[in-house]
Amino acid sequence: MAHILLVDDDPAVVADDVAALEADGHTVTTVPTTWEAFTAINGGLPDLVIMEAMLDGKFAGFDLARTLAHEYHELPLIMVTRADEFLSQAELDRQDCDGWLPVARYMEKPVSPDVLVYEVDHLLDRGH
Repeated sequence: MAHILLVDDDPAVVADDVAALEADGHTVTTVPTTWEAFTAINGGLPDLVIMEAMLDGKFAGFDLARTLAHEYHELPLIMVTRADEFLSQAELDRQDCDGWLPVARYMEKPVSPDVLVYEVDHLLDRGH
């Protein structure tokens, strides 16, 4: 059983993901903002973080990912987002640069909760 931090402000997505992750045996903490994500992490480092890129009214999830990757090198990060729909061509081109987005998995929404659980299990070495 792993402790997962889910950072997303879409209640429907959060509810579906939490149900699937808890059914797989994980404990899930949910927060809707980057500030609350940092507060939660300061209270205890999770085993994995799943985050949306579009947080706090902008693209703060990208900064959250870079900060967490810098401060917690071994912490697996998954980004699940629709942000590509809103990025300029220059921003999309930068995504191909090494280190621009240091996440283990980048998945475009909608992501089936079953697929998310599969990716979580593999990143936590619980793969089938």
